[in-house]
Amino acid sequence: MAEIDHCCSTQLIDGEGEFNVVGLDNFIRTTKLTNCGLSYAVVAIMGPQSSGKSNLLNHLFPTNFREMDAFRGRSQTTKGIWIANCVGIDPFTVAMDLEGTDGRERGEDDTTFEKQSALFALAIADIVLINM
Repeated sequence: MAEIDHCCSTQLIDGEGEFNVVGLDNFIRTTKLTNCGLSYAVVAIMGPQSSGKSNLLNHLFPTNFREMDAFRGRSQTTKGIWIANCVGIDPFTVAMDLEGTDGRERGEDDTTFEKQSALFALAIADIVLINM
């Protein structure tokens, strides 16, 4: 079983849809994910931009996803897809934070990344939380 006492997070897929191979390799080594074999879980969250997805993950699981600063106004905080290990949860659990849907930064017509990231989360995650 992987034993790590701090949260490690990395951007798995950037806002342009590029997969971060080096970051994933570093995440696997740092968290000792390979020691878990098949005994691990993946939890993903999806929902509208600025709906508190990162905040919810940080409170439900001991993760360290970047959160929006309400005093600076509503804006996109999570770009792409981020992953983090959940400290102190057995079995080893990876939280996946998806970029918010319907964000004004991408515009109404560019929903390709939204659809692809949703399908990715549904394919990879054991549990998908939908924040409404």
